[in-house]
Amino acid sequence: MKATFYSESLEKNMNVNVYLPPGYDKNTQYPVLYALHAYPFDEDHWFKALKLTEKADQLISTGKIEPIIIISPKFDNSWGINTAKKAGIWNGNPEDPKAWHEGLYESYLTQDLIHYVDTHFSTIPSRKGRYIGGASMGGFAALHIAFRNPQLFSKVGGHAPALFLGNKMWKPLQDEIFPTDELRKERDPIYLAESQSLAKLEIYIDVGDQDDFQIPAKKLNEVLSQKKTKSYEFHLIKGGHHDDAYWSSQAEQYLLFYGDTDRK
Repeated sequence: MKATFYSESLEKNMNVNVYLPPGYDKNTQYPVLYALHAYPFDEDHWFKALKLTEKADQLISTGKIEPIIIISPKFDNSWGINTAKKAGIWNGNPEDPKAWHEGLYESYLTQDLIHYVDTHFSTIPSRKGRYIGGASMGGFAALHIAFRNPQLFSKVGGHAPALFLGNKMWKPLQDEIFPTDELRKERDPIYLAESQSLAKLEIYIDVGDQDDFQIPAKKLNEVLSQKKTKSYEFHLIKGGHHDDAYWSSQAEQYLLFYGDTDRK
């Protein structure tokens, strides 16, 4: 189902896709996975292009994962960070689906969205039943948000996360996201992995070995391998590119990480 709610942080209505597990019962509390989309897509990407909910149906029906609510929100092309008090466009035409967005997007995701979901659906309203993950830009956003807000989430996944480590092609964007060294330390998941306490987080990172973002992902792996976490796993997938075919091929593994009953 698709819903729309008003975000106080962004001062505008935002769309969100909601997956309720088979047999959803309002008298049962369910864990929630927040699945953040890749650039330049929207809230439909995980559900329609990547078929995440179809995989969830299969895994729940066979008992491989617990029943889980999946929330896929639109968060524009914002990287899930707080960049401006007023929502708007960094550059380009507001009607262009590839235009970059600014605003209080971390606040929208961590405050407005969670409040909306916990007050409208039967959730476990605490970090133990709240997970976040994303693909590409959404992977950056999920890691950024979970590392900065470990009190909100117990699991986080970066699925071929779009991280920056000197790639000239992405330098203009990188300079917008990290205009100063100080802001980079506050926003970059690699820096946050070094500075934040992650002892209560379960973390999953994966990337294809044909993906241009594998170099920063490996750097993040170096950092996380030395950190105290509740659990950590890194997967370098042979033949994987930075595309829908890759994420679709890994969707079952993602759900097993978030909802595997054997991990409890």
